[in-house]
Amino acid sequence: MATKKTTAKAPSKTSKAPTKAPAKAPAEPVKAQEQVQEQTTPMPQIEARIDRLVDFENSKVKAFASANIGPFAVHGLRVVDGEKGMFVAMPSTSFQKDGKTEYQETFHPCTGEARKELNDAVLQAYEQKLAEEQTEDASLGMEEAEEQPITQTM
Repeated sequence: MATKKTTAKAPSKTSKAPTKAPAKAPAEPVKAQEQVQEQTTPMPQIEARIDRLVDFENSKVKAFASANIGPFAVHGLRVVDGEKGMFVAMPSTSFQKDGKTEYQETFHPCTGEARKELNDAVLQAYEQKLAEEQTEDASLGMEEAEEQPITQTM
């Protein structure tokens, strides 16, 4: 039998080939969180309206609002001017616990994104309502000025 002689080349110094092939990790099953993220439902359409503006100057509550979120209606939302700016307070009920009055929201968004969408919709409706009120007040002021007779004095 003839033996075949093979010569192996020594790796060059510039070669960066690994001496040992890395072992492949076994394929992992898809995690539950990744499945949930892929199956997220789109945000339902939110339509907000201002039911009543509050006229008290010292009140932190500036308006009461309602919102339609998809096929559901939510009433009793409050536009509040807080220390950090305007925000929307959710409807809540009060109860006594250990002699203290506590509040529990009867409706609230489940995610931060949903809360932001609802806040933005209600605050936009509030700004529109304020603009409408100012326009009406200005037009009433002009009508009153037109009704007053012009008198000439010397």
